[in-house]
Amino acid sequence: MRPVRRIFIFSLIFFYVGLGKAVNAATTDPAGARYDVLYKTEFGTVDVGTSEANWHIEDSRFSMTGAFKSTGVATFFADFEGYVTIRAIRQREQWQGQVMGIASAYNAKTSIAETAWSADGKTATTKTDPPPDLDEVYPIDAAMMRDVTDPFSAMMTMLDRLKDGRPCTGTFQIFDGRRRAELTFSDLGTQNLDPDRNFAFSGSARVCGIDSNPLGGHRRKSRLKDETDSSPKTRAYVAELAKDVFVPVRIETDLFFGRIVTRLNMNQSGF
Repeated sequence: MRPVRRIFIFSLIFFYVGLGKAVNAATTDPAGARYDVLYKTEFGTVDVGTSEANWHIEDSRFSMTGAFKSTGVATFFADFEGYVTIRAIRQREQWQGQVMGIASAYNAKTSIAETAWSADGKTATTKTDPPPDLDEVYPIDAAMMRDVTDPFSAMMTMLDRLKDGRPCTGTFQIFDGRRRAELTFSDLGTQNLDPDRNFAFSGSARVCGIDSNPLGGHRRKSRLKDETDSSPKTRAYVAELAKDVFVPVRIETDLFFGRIVTRLNMNQSGF
C-alpha cells in the first residue's frame, strides 16, 4: 500500500473514533439533541482531508451520517472519499450498534459494507461489495461476529465514562463491516493544549491512548506492520466544551513516516 493511501485510511480511522459529541450548530428539541461537526486532518503541514458528520443523540439512542474526503495537495496523488451511517442504542452502561453502513471510493474503486445486529446486540451480520479477497486479507469467522459493537459506539461509551468522572480505560470488541479488532483505551492524564492552528482548541484536555489490535479482515501483507512492528501510537485529546458535553478536540498518531493530526475546527463550532 502506498504511503499516501495509508494517510487517507488512517484519517478515516480517526474519523471513526474522533467524532463523539462535537458541535458547531447544536439544536435541542424534545426528540433529542442534534449536532454538526467538522474536523480537519493534516500530515505535517499538508492538508490530508476533512470529515464532517450530523448527529442526533437521545438518552437511549443515537444516529449519525458522516463523510470524509481528501483535500489539498493530497488529491494530486489520490482521491479518497468515505461515507458512514450508524444507528445505535444504549444497553445498560454501553452503546451498542444496530445498523451501520460504510462506503468508500479510492481512485475510482468503490467498497460498500452494510452491517446489522440482532435485537439483543449479540450477533452481527454483514453484506460487502466487493466481498473480501482472502488472498489479501485475513478471514473473519462466525465467532468473531458475536459480542461486538461498532467503533462509534465504543467512543461514545468512553465519552460517557469521562462525563461521569471515570478514567479513560476500557476494552471493546469492534467490527466496522470489514475489519474485526480489539480496541483498548488507556488513561494518559491531562494536558494543556496550545492552539497550533488558528482554528484549533486551546485549553485543558484529557488524554486517552488508543490501541487497535487487528483480529480479522486486515491485510495479510502490510508494510506498515513490517516497518513499525507495533500498533500505531494514537492519542485522543478530549475537552469539556459545554456542561456535560465532552468532545475529542484533537487526535494524533505517530507513524514511521511522520505524525498525522486531526483537529476539531473551533471556528465553526457553537462554543
